[in-house]
This record gives sequence, structure tokens and C-alpha cells, in this order.
Amino acid sequence: MITAIVQIMTSISIIILLVLIVFTNKRLAQLEVKIERCRDLYNGIDLAPLRVKIHYLEGSIKALYKYKVLFKRERWFGIGKLEEEYFFTKKQADKFIDSNDLKEVVIIRLEDNETEIIN
Repeated sequence: MITAIVQIMTSISIIILLVLIVFTNKRLAQLEVKIERCRDLYNGIDLAPLRVKIHYLEGSIKALYKYKVLFKRERWFGIGKLEEEYFFTKKQADKFIDSNDLKEVVIIRLEDNETEIIN
């Protein structure tokens, strides 16, 4: 009696595993088809014009910045490398400086290709 129950449970387990394998293989095949479609779409796209537009927009945004902050951060092992951040207003630059632990801070006002060191 116990062996019959064990055989039935084993048979049910094998059937469940086979069903799971079939559904998993079917799902895997669908995913492979979707991946191939994505590859085909990506290979057909010319990204050069998009990169040119992005570069142009980044340059346009940088032209709008009025202040540049040059600074070094204090690290565990000493002072870090020179970094820079750009801001639209002096208030934003001051807030950035106050909210971070910065060393050797310089604020530069950018206007019409002229630079003026403020601090």
C-alpha cells in the first residue's frame, strides 16, 4: 500500500516536472524571439544623428551656466582630485558648497567668455 502511494507520488512529480519543462522551454523560445527582434531593431538604428543632437544640447545647456565651482573633496586618505560643478545662480553654488564637505573651493563667474574669480 505504501509503495503504491510512493509510486503515484513519484509519477505525479514526474508529470509536473515534464509540464514545467515544456512551459519553460516554450517561454524561453518566446524570449529568444523577442531578443532577436530587439537586436534587429537596434542594428537598424543609426545612432550618429542622435549623438550629434545630444552633444549639441549638452553644449547649449553648458552655455546657460553662469557659475562654475572648482573644488576638492576631503577623503579618508587625504584630499581628492580637482572636480567641477556648474550652476545657473550664485545661490545654487553657495548652497552646494555649504551642503558638502569641500576643501579648496573656487567660484568662477562665467560671462561672455570672461572669467572672474569670486571666491
